[in-house]
Amino acid sequence: MQLHQENERRRRGWHEIIFRGVIWSFVGALYAAVFIPVFEVGSSALPLWVALMLASVVSTVGGALVYSSAQLAFQVAVVSNVAVFGYTLAGGGGLSPLEPVVVGAGSGALVGGLYGLIVKKSNIYRADARLISGLVVGGALSVIAMVWVLLFGGTTVFLAALLAPLSGVFYERIVNDFVQRFSDLLPPFADGAVAGMVIGGLVGLGLWVMGGAVLDNAALEWQSTIDRIAYFTPIAIAAAALTTFIAGMIDVSPEADRPRG
Repeated sequence: MQLHQENERRRRGWHEIIFRGVIWSFVGALYAAVFIPVFEVGSSALPLWVALMLASVVSTVGGALVYSSAQLAFQVAVVSNVAVFGYTLAGGGGLSPLEPVVVGAGSGALVGGLYGLIVKKSNIYRADARLISGLVVGGALSVIAMVWVLLFGGTTVFLAALLAPLSGVFYERIVNDFVQRFSDLLPPFADGAVAGMVIGGLVGLGLWVMGGAVLDNAALEWQSTIDRIAYFTPIAIAAAALTTFIAGMIDVSPEADRPRG
């Protein structure tokens, strides 16, 4: 009887480890799906170190906000999709990435603000703390990425696969402290607006990339950038999902199993 109970505990333990790895792999895939487009667009107009910092910060913040409030993310995605699609149809071809990002961010902020006012029980009220956590982790990782690129070089796929699990590990280590310290910085509607703005902006960028990949005249001056994004993103998603899956399975200490903020 005791041996059976011990085997059952071990079996449940492995199930939990694998499940945690799967959850982390989704987060890693999301990180890569944001990192590659932001970096490629940013590096086309900004210095390399700025593009790396922007991609690292936006990927960390975006992943944290999407993961922590899936319900709001879905609502923002629906509304921002409609807003950006309508703007694209009205504006015709040749859009720069800034236009759909601004439209998506604006519509997302509106939805998020209303969500924060109406929904009384949601992790969205921790958006300010999560935002600060993401800024800290993303900024630190961008320094690591810049040093690595200067010393060893490296492709965007490699950087996404390297930074995704590091982002998850570092973020988990600090987010609870930041939630305790900074969760009351903003009122509920502002928390929702901030989260909605970030998520909506990412939706706008994603639609711009998809439009440029499918339509010949959607983003003529940016076509080479869109082609790179379309090529590297699926590979980076697979690589980052694998590295974060491994990191999630390894990070199974009692501290790691506690509910997070």
